[in-house]
Amino acid sequence: MLTHGLPDERIPVLLSSHDPELIRRDAAAIADYLSRVPDSAGLTAAVASTLLRLRRLRRHRAVVRAADSTELVAGLSAIANGEEHELVSYSARTTPPRVAFVFPGQGNQWQAMGAGAYQRLPAYREAADRCAQAFASAGFASPLPYLVGDEQRNWSRPEIQGAQFTHAVSLAEAWRSRGVVPDITIGHSLGEVAAAYVAEAIALPDAVALVVARASVVDQLTGHYAMAVLGTGLDIAESLLAETPGWLEVSAVNGPSSTVVAGDRDAVAAAVALAQQRGIFSQQLSVDYPGHTSALRPLRSSLAELTPKSTLRDAPVRFIGSTLGTELGEATDFSGYWYENLCGTVRFDLAVQHARGCGADAFVELSAHPSLLYPLGDIVDDDSAVIVGSGHRDRSITDSLSASITALATADPGCRWADAIPAADRPALRGFPNAPMRAVHLWAAPQRVTEAAPALTVAVEDWQPAARPDAPSASSLDIAFVGAGTLAQRLLETIAAHGGCRAVPPDEAQILVIAAPELDPLDPASAIERIADRPDVGLPDYPALIGPRCRAVWLLTAGAEHVDRDDANVSPAQAALAAMHRSIGFEFPDQAFGHLDLEHRDPDPATAGLAIDVLLGEAAEVAVRGAGSPRRHVRTFRACRQSATPRPLDTAALDNVVITGGSGAIGLQYARYCLERGARTVTLLSRHGVDQTMLRELVAQYDAKVSAPQCDITDRDALAAVAAEYAGSGASLLIHTAGIAQARSQSDLSGADVAAVCAAKVRGLALLADVWPLRPDCRILACSSVFGVWGGHHHAAYAASNRMLDVLAAQLRAAGRDCTAIRWGLWQGAGVVVGTEITRTERSGLVAMDPQRAIEASLYRYDGDPLIFDADFERLAVFFESQGMPMPFSDARTGEGEESDTATQKPLADIVRAELAATLHLGDSLSIDPGASLIDLGVDSLLALDLRKRLRRTVGNSVPVSRMLGGITVTELIDALRADATGAPAAKPSFERAGAASGAHHSTLAMLERLDS
Repeated sequence: MLTHGLPDERIPVLLSSHDPELIRRDAAAIADYLSRVPDSAGLTAAVASTLLRLRRLRRHRAVVRAADSTELVAGLSAIANGEEHELVSYSARTTPPRVAFVFPGQGNQWQAMGAGAYQRLPAYREAADRCAQAFASAGFASPLPYLVGDEQRNWSRPEIQGAQFTHAVSLAEAWRSRGVVPDITIGHSLGEVAAAYVAEAIALPDAVALVVARASVVDQLTGHYAMAVLGTGLDIAESLLAETPGWLEVSAVNGPSSTVVAGDRDAVAAAVALAQQRGIFSQQLSVDYPGHTSALRPLRSSLAELTPKSTLRDAPVRFIGSTLGTELGEATDFSGYWYENLCGTVRFDLAVQHARGCGADAFVELSAHPSLLYPLGDIVDDDSAVIVGSGHRDRSITDSLSASITALATADPGCRWADAIPAADRPALRGFPNAPMRAVHLWAAPQRVTEAAPALTVAVEDWQPAARPDAPSASSLDIAFVGAGTLAQRLLETIAAHGGCRAVPPDEAQILVIAAPELDPLDPASAIERIADRPDVGLPDYPALIGPRCRAVWLLTAGAEHVDRDDANVSPAQAALAAMHRSIGFEFPDQAFGHLDLEHRDPDPATAGLAIDVLLGEAAEVAVRGAGSPRRHVRTFRACRQSATPRPLDTAALDNVVITGGSGAIGLQYARYCLERGARTVTLLSRHGVDQTMLRELVAQYDAKVSAPQCDITDRDALAAVAAEYAGSGASLLIHTAGIAQARSQSDLSGADVAAVCAAKVRGLALLADVWPLRPDCRILACSSVFGVWGGHHHAAYAASNRMLDVLAAQLRAAGRDCTAIRWGLWQGAGVVVGTEITRTERSGLVAMDPQRAIEASLYRYDGDPLIFDADFERLAVFFESQGMPMPFSDARTGEGEESDTATQKPLADIVRAELAATLHLGDSLSIDPGASLIDLGVDSLLALDLRKRLRRTVGNSVPVSRMLGGITVTELIDALRADATGAPAAKPSFERAGAASGAHHSTLAMLERLDS
């Protein structure tokens, strides 16, 4: 294979190794070498020949097609970075490909489609002239004026189809001239004539006569007809035709998601419109007759008169026709076959399957623009197969043909690359890099005696769709519901019809479900009052309800979680009750505590049924969303590095800084940070005022106006009075650190405790946002806590206050404010959690953060409210597991001095957007609208194939091309990839997993991120 140079005269530069990583290192070394040596006209060829002389051909291969050193360096850089590039081909095949030439039918032709090839490719030109002479000798019009000319006129059907036949045959000769010869030919409709001729099953005069005969008889039809392709399989296509008025028939079955229909023009248009309404890709073809339908059968006698009296020969190349979907030879009825070729349904799908059975694993489409690559990819569905075209409407023929030839040659481990390189036997370049070798370190690494700098973890909550939980292994589970209301009643009614459980009193239950009271005010201050006014603070007496058989305790809420970004009206009271429930769970090590959140209190039967299935499964953080077709979601955590945007404090933000909790350690740390960076005015608000010695020190040390008025931010009047004196033109940066914590067991927790803990943290921020003047671009940083996310032992009230603060931050964002809730871990020195509770918290695994680095991390913009903390993850895992709770974060810490693989991993959404941007040749992925459909973004069938290949390489799975072309949005594509994930990726794995496995441990998969200074 590849007996001559490439048509575009670029030089193929081969890199090869037994390990893909070594190819990347070799590419980087060669690119560095090229940056240090003088450029010259023959440098690219010299590099190519040097590599052939100095490197053995190994399993893994990468080929750069380069015209000069600039292109070569670009291709090498792409290889070194593990990226796709239009001039680079990859393969790791160990056996030579068995090549099938594929000849499509009508539908994608245009005038002068062969002009470039005729001018630039001698083998193409010779074959085209030979065909033209055959048409002329038979008394027919030459195909060349339409194929290569620029005359504008109405062309006859024989001229158009003759040009298409000639183009396909000539492209085949262009491939042969470069050393690529077919083992099999596959024809589709008109393409069967070219396939038969190239396989040498028929002679050229017979092929010419057949082309003209097929085209001529069609002209005898009267009526207005059309054809269209539908992006769906045969069954759905037939159902669409049945629903469409008018005469329609299936014309061709190209693949599992590509069917061609034909019929009356108006009926075809109606079928196309109906398909588009159903979200199915559809497109009308540039064909004005009902090919491959019963309308052509009355023309049999006319066709027979024009069909040459000949036979099919047993050829050296196997010829497979789509009329019957099988191999053809001397036993075939010649005239009868070509009649069926015109009238019968094309079964390209069967023909390709037959070719696969004959060993074909490389498919080359011979056409001006690809039309069968999409169904080929759908049928073959094998990443090891090579599927390429020959031409492309938007690229020069030499460029597209060379790219395809190189891709096929790269797949051949026995390809003689030296035949494609001028003067390949030249001496090797001096100073050329040696081939990299795998380094294996065999000595034990010394233990470090000093601790490495702590590394912060930054992550956001991420609710992932998950599969329906498995049915419990026991024949029946005993479940009890505690609490009144519509939601509990609906689920009790569902239990009666459920075969996996039965309702029992709480003291007999294996599963205890507590229905949260219907506390639904959206105003956080009202939510605090409603909880504090209840003697039980909204939750029952757990010790009295938990019986000896109880293994799981669930809290059932409605609207407590922000599952989708578009979720509105999250209830602060419901969110607070869930946080309290999580905290109380630490007091009951023998039971697993779970939380199920529904969208509404009056679920439909499907939602109620799924809710019961969830409650019977392993306890976890679960939400059910979607009416009619509900979906279970589990809470995971996702790293933020790829989506984080640095937002350093600029002059505008530092103009007027307001800090609540100004006398506390966190507030003063923020104050110093802002003053060191040039803050002009800093106002420290606190109930008791800042220590005067500290205040004088700040005033003396920095050239800024520093004020520290005493102010109870929960008192509207007092806050308004202070604002009138100190607010000036309004705050440019508001940092809310105010808050207290109280350690209480559930039995000692009172409404007064909840009110006190929530007052400054939640009510205080709400009043500040309402009373204190804020500039339109004012940034608000609300200091929350990880306790609100996963709870804390004896910290139910504190967890509730932080969870309500998170809800309030989301409400402020919805109102147009730039507000972020920072869910902090443990601070060095001091913070809200003090005294013995610091020791208890450290024992659980949290490690005190460095204040400077913590503050810097909080100033990034994330795609959610971040959790920022440092931890001893081994201790943290032991702590959570000892409580019967799933570990919220995977053990991703590596040994000292080792690099974590997860540091290079990206969220699935970022990977998909990046691959889509690469497919569409966009500069970056930021401009991609996640709500737009792939078709609206410009993805066609060819780009969909490319995107599918990219996703399989980086993510490990993909979705059918037909679904990509059926109106799916970017967000829906990401969701589908999460839901359909079944195994590890082929290359670098994505760290993000859908968490769809059964059991509690699926609910909190995580990715860690280091923000090292």
